[in-house]
Amino acid sequence: MGRAEDLWERLKSERIPAIEDLVVEQTVEELFLDFKQSSDSGSGTKLSADDRNNFAKAISGFGNSEGGIVVWGVAAGPDAYGVDAANALKPVENAKRYEGRLQSAVSGCTIPPHTGVQNYSIAMPGSQHGFVVSYIT
Repeated sequence: MGRAEDLWERLKSERIPAIEDLVVEQTVEELFLDFKQSSDSGSGTKLSADDRNNFAKAISGFGNSEGGIVVWGVAAGPDAYGVDAANALKPVENAKRYEGRLQSAVSGCTIPPHTGVQNYSIAMPGSQHGFVVSYIT
């Protein structure tokens, strides 16, 4: 099992605690891991152009390598060493709806469409707000 797949399984099983750990541990973005905030917090009527562009780049990049994970709803910025690392939770509004928007965008993000994309929403307890994890193989 690769590092991306290991993280995918961990995020699906541990859910919010695993997302929080990424920030607490200031997990560094790597060749298989990217953190993204939604440009409109997922509040628009469709996937924003910026989010679609970021998603297309991730699908293209990870899809042409060994795969990777995008965690939507986590901010990243330079750590003490100047490397981008998770530094804040920035949940999207209605994580399930945002998951659907990402899934709908998959077929139009690359030509030909990349078939190895899975999206998984993780809502915060008692809320629709949360995070979406995209796994690109």
